[in-house]
Amino acid sequence: MANLIKTTWLTQAGFIFDTPDCRIVADPYMSDSCARSGLPRMVGVPVSFAELKPDYVFFSHDHRDHFDEDSVGPIYKMYPNAAFGGPLSTRAHFKKMGCDSLKFQTFTKGNEYSFRGFTLVSAPAYHQDPYSMGMIYKFDNKTVYLSGDTLFEPTLARDVLAAAGRPIDAVLICINGRLGNMSWRDAVNVVREIKPKVAVPMHWGLFAKNTEDPKPFAEEVKKMGIDCQIPKPGGLLNL
Repeated sequence: MANLIKTTWLTQAGFIFDTPDCRIVADPYMSDSCARSGLPRMVGVPVSFAELKPDYVFFSHDHRDHFDEDSVGPIYKMYPNAAFGGPLSTRAHFKKMGCDSLKFQTFTKGNEYSFRGFTLVSAPAYHQDPYSMGMIYKFDNKTVYLSGDTLFEPTLARDVLAAAGRPIDAVLICINGRLGNMSWRDAVNVVREIKPKVAVPMHWGLFAKNTEDPKPFAEEVKKMGIDCQIPKPGGLLNL
């Protein structure tokens, strides 16, 4: 496997993971399509389509701010060699858009998939899309858990650790407490049980009707002796 060398926040639950071998893009929301539902962006898109340059594009579930037709369509057209993946709901949406389903790998919860320089484990998630999943990325030097959208369940942290099969170095976790996501207090409890080296609050700061202040989360996490990094749109994280 390869080392994770750079992580960039795209806002919401979107991230870019760079290794020497490839670039992974997770849940890219790069449009303002949610404005049609009364949720306009509060911040601009920090990375352009031309700058994105993905080798892999993965989705946690089929909601517009995670699988966004106005983002997926341009990425698919601009990067014909990119591979896509996600749960069954996102594969169905991908195919409905007229995209080549042979370019899309379906992920099933609890299973591990090998790619160029890393592996991905489809982790539990509890959200309105019944196929929703978290993502555990295993690199040579790091294991990163990206929660996607999920409510809190008492077994969530234990199930994620079991799926990872090894200690988790970084947790990127939703904190907004609305529309099917856990609150920042519940996110603190998940972090407490997983015991990563780094915790990053995400899924905030993009929509005025669906955001949260990340500072209380950061304060509680730091009390545990865990590094908490509050990301900035387009900013780098030290995982």
